[in-house]
Amino acid sequence: MDEFQAHEIRDRIKINYKYTYGGQSKFFIEVMNNKKLLGTKCTNPKCGKAWMPPRINCSECYSPAEWVEMKQSGTIEVSTIVWYTTSAFIKSVPYSIGFIKLDGADTALLQGIFSENLVPSKIKKGRRVKAVFSKEREGKMTDFFFVPEDEYERWIEKPEYEGGE
Repeated sequence: MDEFQAHEIRDRIKINYKYTYGGQSKFFIEVMNNKKLLGTKCTNPKCGKAWMPPRINCSECYSPAEWVEMKQSGTIEVSTIVWYTTSAFIKSVPYSIGFIKLDGADTALLQGIFSENLVPSKIKKGRRVKAVFSKEREGKMTDFFFVPEDEYERWIEKPEYEGGE
């Protein structure tokens, strides 16, 4: 019997797809229209956990959660430098991603962290960061990212970005 040989044909498939963010839509609409970061807070006074990213119901006590505006600054909990990525981010390589615990939140948000001098000391645990918004926003997670606080003013002076609060 002949040894198996794979035959591959390279092709491109384009799919138009429309989807909803459902109960999380408010988060994306507020980022897009108002440069606000919304989380949710448990309505149970015995719990009161502040969720970022937001939850419709509290994942601790299962009580309903209400929308609250979050601070746009926080602390890096953990991060890494990205060297390989998709075409959407290839111009940004290297960049960092990390879990950011916003001031007042009980949980952390996974988000991009950019720096003018991307070295491990700029994105280490405990480093203070602040949100920067793209001037042209589409209601996506890529509409904002975090930068070290000491670089914030320089980032929002760039023509394609702006500050939030």
